[in-house]
Amino acid sequence: MTEPVPLGRFGESSTSDWIQNVRTRSLRSRLERVYRNAWGDDPRQALVRLPLLAFVFVCVFDPADQIFHAKVWLFMAMWTGVCVLFYFDGDKIQPAPGVTICVLLLITISLLSIVWYYLVDGTEPYAGFGLLKGFLLLSIAIVLAACRIDLMPFLSTLLVLLALLTVAVFVLVQLRPEMFPALQQMGSSSGLVLLAERSHGEGFKFTQVNVVTLPLLTISIPYFFDRAMGAPNFRAKAFNLALAAVSILAMLFSGSRNLAAAALLLPCLLWPLYTRRIVLNVLISLGTLAVLSLPFVARLRASLDPSELSNNIKLTLLGDYAHIFSDLQTLLLGKGLGAYYRWSTSGRPEFELTGEYFYFNTELTYAELIRYFGLFGAAIVILILLFPVGKAFLTDVSSRQRALALGWLAYLCMTATNPMLFSSTGMLLLSVMLVETVSSANTNS
Repeated sequence: MTEPVPLGRFGESSTSDWIQNVRTRSLRSRLERVYRNAWGDDPRQALVRLPLLAFVFVCVFDPADQIFHAKVWLFMAMWTGVCVLFYFDGDKIQPAPGVTICVLLLITISLLSIVWYYLVDGTEPYAGFGLLKGFLLLSIAIVLAACRIDLMPFLSTLLVLLALLTVAVFVLVQLRPEMFPALQQMGSSSGLVLLAERSHGEGFKFTQVNVVTLPLLTISIPYFFDRAMGAPNFRAKAFNLALAAVSILAMLFSGSRNLAAAALLLPCLLWPLYTRRIVLNVLISLGTLAVLSLPFVARLRASLDPSELSNNIKLTLLGDYAHIFSDLQTLLLGKGLGAYYRWSTSGRPEFELTGEYFYFNTELTYAELIRYFGLFGAAIVILILLFPVGKAFLTDVSSRQRALALGWLAYLCMTATNPMLFSSTGMLLLSVMLVETVSSANTNS
């Protein structure tokens, strides 16, 4: 015999009370889940998780560390928390050998290149120790793997917030042009946003909201796209697709040719992954994109004009690299991480300079890897960078890993003409991808 349903004041079932109880239980379960994710099974895990999450937030919204000035302190606090947690409960720390080997190998190559620099040159200025700091940030991967932390959901959520901020600034500038100078000054002083009017040929001018960390959106796009493909209902699917679409829109508003190309290509390459005829659908998708691009051929040609300042700098740099690599010792062993060089560029690049054309890093990242580490060292670094891609498409992995590997490949392609790989955000993303690839089965969101 079933238990009678309690009746309301007028003999009706207390449906509203029942719904309220369900909502209360649902809210309680959500809060408990958030608590467990933030603190882990042991409250002491917060000593690792909280500074880690704060560090990621600073990397995304203050990459130059001009606002909070907290990046180094949070990194040290995270490792202090790891040591405390290991002291009290060493069973909670279980390093993943694969991740540890990759990280230590990259750091070792960097250290050896610094030693090599002082053996063959040793003059000042020298930026090797500044770049080494970025490689040391790779140790975050060891923490993520050892503590079984899946950082991808948190990072992707932050990136969507960044995308929304970018879209909001773009719309605000269109609606209130008088605010452009103030926003431009604010973005410049923080080192986060380059707000400017850009032109690619006559009659093709646009406002660019180029946030420094927007390239990271190549990870949030596949993450939410994969969630949409695995969503249990239409509402969840539409919501996750909307989050991916916001990230795509923000990349288009950046004004960067690199980001725009990645934003348009990623959806064309992602959806075939969830079909049976992947290769055929990729060809159809790319063919459709090519046809839709025909009306914009003139603008594309203008953006690729060799006389354009950015293009002219890159082409001139190629001649410099040909001269540098003509020395067999430099080609094989490199000049050392962070070695300066007097380049013959015909324009003034938009990165750190000492003197007129004397600087330690260019936009041609993979040529820089050879200049820093030589062919042998650069080959090892590139193999580690491509490891997530190789495992995703040569072995049997989840759809999430395959989608994220495609986003990581897009990031690596953009890195070819952008020196962002050596930044804290580049190393952070590499850390997350290494853990995703090597030990994703053992991580917890």
